[in-house]
Amino acid sequence: MKAKTSTKQVIRVKDVGELVEYCKTLLGRKPFEGAAIDFHPKKPSFIFLPTEFSVAKVPAEELLDYLQKKGVQRVLIDALNKKRVPILLKLCKAGIEVYVLRRPMQIERMRREFRNHNIEVPKSDKYDAVLLAFTSPKKWALVDARFLKCWEAMVEWRNAETSFRVEQQREANNSEGPKGDEESEELRIKELIQAKLEEVQQLLEEVQKLEAQLFVLKVQKNYPGVDEDFDKYGIRDDVIAQAYYCEAFLEALHCDSEAGFLVKSGIGKTGSPPAKQRKKFIHDGALNRALIQLTVKVYHLNPYKAEDQKKIKMKARKLAEKIWRKAQKMKAEIEGGRVGEAWGRPLSKERVH
Repeated sequence: MKAKTSTKQVIRVKDVGELVEYCKTLLGRKPFEGAAIDFHPKKPSFIFLPTEFSVAKVPAEELLDYLQKKGVQRVLIDALNKKRVPILLKLCKAGIEVYVLRRPMQIERMRREFRNHNIEVPKSDKYDAVLLAFTSPKKWALVDARFLKCWEAMVEWRNAETSFRVEQQREANNSEGPKGDEESEELRIKELIQAKLEEVQQLLEEVQKLEAQLFVLKVQKNYPGVDEDFDKYGIRDDVIAQAYYCEAFLEALHCDSEAGFLVKSGIGKTGSPPAKQRKKFIHDGALNRALIQLTVKVYHLNPYKAEDQKKIKMKARKLAEKIWRKAQKMKAEIEGGRVGEAWGRPLSKERVH
């Protein structure tokens, strides 16, 4: 006879109060002291207030009024999104502290953790808001108006740079000469297409430079003194290199440790184990590209030469370390309120560990 196998019953969460209790008892966590907001660009946001054990649906245009009526002084959102920036800027202006979950995947990890306890948390916006409130404080980053304005400009710059690179690659792929079996009319049309593509690439290159210029100006305005390194690294006359630097600077502001910044960038720490022995980590591809491209420009390296390829990662690591230290120094000055009154209320000195 086959031995009988017993399977544990899976408990499906049915209400917010039940999920809150599981988060406290099984995970041993305390909720975020404020409002946890699961944002949506085209529909109402879901807001969880731990003090009320409830989740409310609130339209974007009513969000600030709702939070003020509830006396909320801090909010935690699931991720940064360009469409959310105007709302977040309003919250900052109203004196509400805004925290962002560094890695949105943490919410899904909590679901998996509950499955290990035979508890199934349904995928829904209201439960996402509750789980968000119980994520680890180590995964939160406090952002302010100056950072949000720069981050918005960075997104536009990255979009413009990506569009230019895609078109550049397309032209390179279409640079083959005419094929022997093509008729004259086909050749004429292909030549027209190629001419138009060259025009598009030229326009995209101009847009790329303008977006880089705008992004760099935003960072200089909100973080005076950041451009001191432009002379140090010889990029004062290269706006694209300056944009790469500003990308790395912004990303470094919310990395609490130098090692964490290196890991996030995909560059790693000196003396780290060989690739096969490392745990799998999904790094920030955009940050990695910015640091590599900046390194190539600062040290005048040729990424296609074998000799220079060996130098890029090592030099990128040293450059990343210097940028991280610069960012942390400026962040400390800002938190100390020594940067000027024009920015309004300085960042809270309360640190999130």
